[in-house]
Amino acid sequence: MKKLRIVTTIMLCMGNLWAQGQSSSDSIKLAVPLDSVVNAKKMGLEVKPVRIDFHLSKGEFAYQSIFVTNNFSTTMQFKARFVDWMRDSLGGHEYSEPGTTPRSCAQWMSFGNDVVEIEPGKTKDILVRLKMPDNDSAVAEMRWCLVFLESVTENRVYKPSDSSRAHVNTLFRVGIHILQTPPQLESQKSLEMLSFKSVPGAKDQFQILCRNTGQTQLECKGYLELSSLETGEKITIEPKIFPLFPDQKRYIDFTLPEGLKKGKYTILAVADAGEDDIPLQASEATIDIK
Repeated sequence: MKKLRIVTTIMLCMGNLWAQGQSSSDSIKLAVPLDSVVNAKKMGLEVKPVRIDFHLSKGEFAYQSIFVTNNFSTTMQFKARFVDWMRDSLGGHEYSEPGTTPRSCAQWMSFGNDVVEIEPGKTKDILVRLKMPDNDSAVAEMRWCLVFLESVTENRVYKPSDSSRAHVNTLFRVGIHILQTPPQLESQKSLEMLSFKSVPGAKDQFQILCRNTGQTQLECKGYLELSSLETGEKITIEPKIFPLFPDQKRYIDFTLPEGLKKGKYTILAVADAGEDDIPLQASEATIDIK
């Protein structure tokens, strides 16, 4: 059983609560223009895998394949390229030229073939190679980059509407995560909850701030649990799933449910790194709903 570490206790007084709509997305694998909110497979493109993990020591190299299936009715061409990227503290992606960020591995990456032409219903692969330098600094920390797989020319597809079917030009771009974690770092995992507080100006919203203090990426889960001090009733707020790179800080926002009964509650904020040997991080507060 995991240990539960309570890092702080705070007291809050709240007025009547109200709810707002919210949305959260950490990773968008497909970016298309216009208002097409669809996944790649539904639109005719299937890419596997969307994440490639390498675990290489200094001087080693390895190959992995990205498989691309064209489910369109026409032949498609795709080109692959490497980019650097980081997540910001809200989970958004920031892109830059390959090999320009401190933890990039893009400068050690290459393609066996960076352009593929795929006939309808066919699958082809793009070979990805990582060659680690033969020095200690290359494996002193986890590194990563991204493969962008983009359509070489715009594809004309049909988009249904209420009255007719119209031609829409859609540019496809799929992101495949590349992670390189040296084997000696894989056991160095830890998570810290830096703060838990109410969001200023929003009576029903709370925010957790976490930091990955280990050496590998963590797949974390955060949630809130309310307990009525009068009835003992427990209410769990829907968990938020979020990845964290080493040394990354991340804010996670939560909204309390609508229609809570008046009275005092304890509210427990929990961050779970998803590993049995990493203690749960938690913070507790008391709130008064009037």
